[in-house]
Amino acid sequence: MIRELEQTEFKLKLCVFDRDVLPGACVWSISGELIERRCRRMVVVVSDDYLESDECDFQTKFALSLSPGARHKRLIPVKYKSMKNEFPSILRFITICDYTNPCTKKWFWMRLAKSLMLP
Repeated sequence: MIRELEQTEFKLKLCVFDRDVLPGACVWSISGELIERRCRRMVVVVSDDYLESDECDFQTKFALSLSPGARHKRLIPVKYKSMKNEFPSILRFITICDYTNPCTKKWFWMRLAKSLMLP
């Protein structure tokens, strides 16, 4: 995903936690600060692992709290592979970018990039 969005014609600058955040800070406070102050959009890659992660749960709920009702289109849920568990109810009201759907797969990267480039 990083390569597709940063190193292609889209030339987006993503904030990737493991790459861009220096070690030693409190995960919760640095996540909140990044989401609130530096990220216009947040891609949420929804998977079974995502559903088990306290950190992902916090980041998603924090981003949603900054834009109640998704008025500012801050969160972009992405379904990248099939899941055993149900899609999280907290994200059901937001349009998803679904890589697993064969009908929309060829437009996936363009749709995701356009969503990230919105003002």
